[in-house]
Amino acid sequence: MTHGSAVPGSTASGGSGPSDAGGSEAANPTSAAGAGGSAGDGSNQPSEGGTAGSAASVGYAGSAGAGHQCAAAIPLACGDRFNHSTLTEGRENTWSLYSSTQRAESGRETLYAFSNPVGCVVTVRLSNLHTDLDLLLAPRCDSISSSTASSTPLDLQTDEILNWVSRGDELWYVVVDGYAGAEGSYTLEVMCACLTEQR
Repeated sequence: MTHGSAVPGSTASGGSGPSDAGGSEAANPTSAAGAGGSAGDGSNQPSEGGTAGSAASVGYAGSAGAGHQCAAAIPLACGDRFNHSTLTEGRENTWSLYSSTQRAESGRETLYAFSNPVGCVVTVRLSNLHTDLDLLLAPRCDSISSSTASSTPLDLQTDEILNWVSRGDELWYVVVDGYAGAEGSYTLEVMCACLTEQR
């Protein structure tokens, strides 16, 4: 769900608490696919905690040869809430090293693609963790482009939270990955404070 508050200038702010939405219709991220990319077959896998949006295809993005790695990213939209697991929605470990953290993320990872037609401050919360999963953000389809991470050891913090400003129709990749081979279930929630109300 979106709120009518305006997007701050260029810095993200924290969200209000977990959304109680059961999921919303996913935005179509293909319009913001990276240069040189083409649309891939999207995979939209709802689970008991929420319903995924429409099965929008997620375009290839990032450097040449890397885009196929994101073709099956799960569409993510404002208001979504998923109970997922890296054991079921995740893929075999493909990315282990991210530029935004020094932790070795060698577990299975679940990849999501977020896009919204209007600018928003986006907050993504990873909770209900039983193993050491981390939350990472990348503007392109490669782990080296990762600009932000929430990767605190599980014994120090039970939730991982990312905040960023997404301009209209930008495509962002949100990754749930496991430290030192960690794999397991989690809840992923998306909260947005957008420039204008969505229709």
